[in-house]
Amino acid sequence: MPIDHVLKLYSESVRSPYLHYGFWDNPETVEPSEFTLNEMVKAQGRYIEHLASFIPDDVKTVLDVGAGIGGNSTYLLSKGYEVEALSPDEYQESVFAEKYNGDVKFHRSKFEDFNPDKEYDLVLESESACYIQIEPGWETARKTIRAGGYLLASDYFLHLNDGSGDWHIKAAHDEKVYMETAEKYGFKLINEYDQTDNTMPTLDGAKAFMERFIYPTVEFSSNYMEKNYPLILKVIKKAFGKKVDNKLKQFSLLESDEFRKYKRYMIYLFQKVN
Repeated sequence: MPIDHVLKLYSESVRSPYLHYGFWDNPETVEPSEFTLNEMVKAQGRYIEHLASFIPDDVKTVLDVGAGIGGNSTYLLSKGYEVEALSPDEYQESVFAEKYNGDVKFHRSKFEDFNPDKEYDLVLESESACYIQIEPGWETARKTIRAGGYLLASDYFLHLNDGSGDWHIKAAHDEKVYMETAEKYGFKLINEYDQTDNTMPTLDGAKAFMERFIYPTVEFSSNYMEKNYPLILKVIKKAFGKKVDNKLKQFSLLESDEFRKYKRYMIYLFQKVN
């Protein structure tokens, strides 16, 4: 898989060790237009702290699937777990090599294509479950997790599909199908937590940032080009106009009310029972 350049830009500009949503204990008190980047990073730290609290006591070995740039892995290592990481991304592999100097084994593979040479106590899918095909993903989980072991998924899942084609529908697994397939492959749901409200300030904050900085910058740039270089602007619009419009439509994913309409952000802990 080629390097994810958006991920690379994020990690080098935001400089957070995490790639996931933040977690707010009291989301009703948060003013998204006012919280700082530092507060966002702290919220991301609370996210993995909260998620790790669901790990059962008999877990020692963890496979961090969709490991990103190592924030979750570092936290789990600090808690005494034996951690290996998996991702198909070349940049993430290079980050792990530099950060851990080979002390954390990295598997560059899609989870669906992963052929483990051992079984793990727990597979962690922190905002990676939605990228893994449901049936092949559970099939791989079955051969990757020991008998009685666990899969801990923290991600957003679709609870409503009204056929509208909304971007929120495209960007998540159907939770009913996900659950039914888990049972089919011998996994029982033993714990769950709805953290939708705790994570929505992430979207509200991103939306506030876009409205305050990005949209005015784009508008200014367009007006400047229209006034001073109209022919160049015309060529740019003709060449890239549709792509830009499609990307702008994806910003609807920052609407937290729309998120709630279609999705829930859930923590699911499954145990392999047969």
